[in-house]
Amino acid sequence: MRLTFGTVGVFGLGLLLDWPLSFIGAVFAALFLQAPAAMPVKVAAKLFFFAILLMFASWIVFSLLAPYPLVFLGAVAIAIVLSLTWSLSGAGILPGVLALMAAMMIPNIIVQSKELALVLVAWIPGNLLIAGFASALSFTLFPADPNAAGGGQRKAAADFDPVRRLVRMSMVTVPFALAFFLFGWSALLVLFFVALLSQQLAAMPAAGKKVAIGMLTANLLGAGIAIVFYEINVIAPSVVTAILLTVILCVALGTLSKSDHPLAPVAGSALTTVLVVYGGSIAPFSDEADVKSIVRVVQIGLSALIVIVAYAVVDEFLPERSSAAQSS
Repeated sequence: MRLTFGTVGVFGLGLLLDWPLSFIGAVFAALFLQAPAAMPVKVAAKLFFFAILLMFASWIVFSLLAPYPLVFLGAVAIAIVLSLTWSLSGAGILPGVLALMAAMMIPNIIVQSKELALVLVAWIPGNLLIAGFASALSFTLFPADPNAAGGGQRKAAADFDPVRRLVRMSMVTVPFALAFFLFGWSALLVLFFVALLSQQLAAMPAAGKKVAIGMLTANLLGAGIAIVFYEINVIAPSVVTAILLTVILCVALGTLSKSDHPLAPVAGSALTTVLVVYGGSIAPFSDEADVKSIVRVVQIGLSALIVIVAYAVVDEFLPERSSAAQSS
């Protein structure tokens, strides 16, 4: 109920009020609300100000470097590596996603228009703030279980070699991002989705084919649901239709995530995939307004396939190892 109230609230208000990139706010809300307890106010405030500084700094740096293509691409690669490094140091999923958005999305829009990039700089933190308020309200109306909030034993921290994982993730994410710039692609949704996917892969406590198959299953499930939702919206083109579909989505996947079903572990990833693909299809940004939903699904599906297959290939040649193995 908490996940549904907060996510659908942001998604529905975004459609009704038509603020830029509102579906990103819904994704942020879903990430907040999948946590077992509410984020402390101080942590949320720090995250908001961090997002403002990060996006604005990215806009300044890449605006200055835009006339120099080789330096610009080198800076993008360095920014991605630094983002992954910071994420692997224990920053958390959402800060890691924000860092990758600043490293990939802002530069991509700057190439098209600096003014348009400023809209992104303002509305990414804005959507984060809206999602934070929605999350706080949801946890107030539907309080968390005290045992989930702080009780019980903490899970043991995953033992992995951070340098090895950084190299692995850089080998997957950096070439994809650079190819995006070299070929002049401008699908903002794809870069946002890859930022989410890369962060999820970087945060995985285990590695290998099982992780890749799980992530691929989540994205295929999410993409399939998004196509069905879009077609229903074509039949009944109304904001009410979109809101009701999102309610069904959150209730169904939220219930699935808490069950013992084999697909339970991928429900959260599937939810964010649907919000990105479906939300971006009915609330496009910039010159993507004339791109059909099926094209968007294909773009995101191919990007997910490329990133996950690249991850599996890298895993074969550079397998994960523990920190103990690094020491020895």
